[in-house]
Amino acid sequence: MGLFDKIISGGSKGVSEVTGNSVKSLTRRICNDCFQRMGAYTKAPDTRTTEQLIDNIDYFAQRNPEVAKFQKELKEMNPKHLGLVSDICELANSHEMLYTSLDIKDPRLVGKNVFATWMEKLPKASKENPEAVELAKEVINQTDNTASKYFLAAYNGILDHPEAASYINATRPLVKDIAEAALSGTYTMDFSKEQKFIEALNGFINKNSDVEKIKLMPDMLKTAASISGDADIRVDSFPFVQSKVPMSKIKENLEVFPQVAEESLKQGKDINMTDFLMYNTNLY
Repeated sequence: MGLFDKIISGGSKGVSEVTGNSVKSLTRRICNDCFQRMGAYTKAPDTRTTEQLIDNIDYFAQRNPEVAKFQKELKEMNPKHLGLVSDICELANSHEMLYTSLDIKDPRLVGKNVFATWMEKLPKASKENPEAVELAKEVINQTDNTASKYFLAAYNGILDHPEAASYINATRPLVKDIAEAALSGTYTMDFSKEQKFIEALNGFINKNSDVEKIKLMPDMLKTAASISGDADIRVDSFPFVQSKVPMSKIKENLEVFPQVAEESLKQGKDINMTDFLMYNTNLY
């Protein structure tokens, strides 16, 4: 379980459709191609204008009661969050030709219409809990459609928890690395990878985690990547971020880790970076 046990590409492409006496335009970002990429990948930046995104909301409101019900509130959101609204609408109206395609409009998924829940909660969250909104943007920007939908289903509760802001801000820079670790490999015909991705997020966005240790993770990964040699350097994230070891000790150990790791590599020994940073374990 995650926080407080309550949290259970390409460029734009325009589509116009005549509706009554008006023409509503849709500028896509998520579902441009017939064949979508799978796994972890970084989508192109969102270059749509505010006007285009407002048109997108109107477009989807004409076709989705979940959007129509909150159309006014959605259009009045912080402009920098309108892209997320449009992206979620695209995801909700997409169907991947896969055994694991998710319909986030179907209440049978998690006992509720996930799409409707996000449309209802986003206007308030945009004002009172922008960190959660930014987390959703980052996940969609770094994962495929299936993982993005799985996240929306698992993490709709995060919008109700502004107290999680510090955990989210520390974790958001790690989303790309988490996605690459959890979603890599061949298609499995189940949601095991997506579940692994969510479990990893839950390990960071968790009341038992230390925000300062989460913030140190990028430096740890950068340091591990800088070590020469072929041996893998193991980083066990959860024991680290949830440990009670003082940060001062961890930072001291991080400074000397490269030298110790190089000596260990020369002897062909495995390296557990987490153990060393927490306990200064003699690696060689």
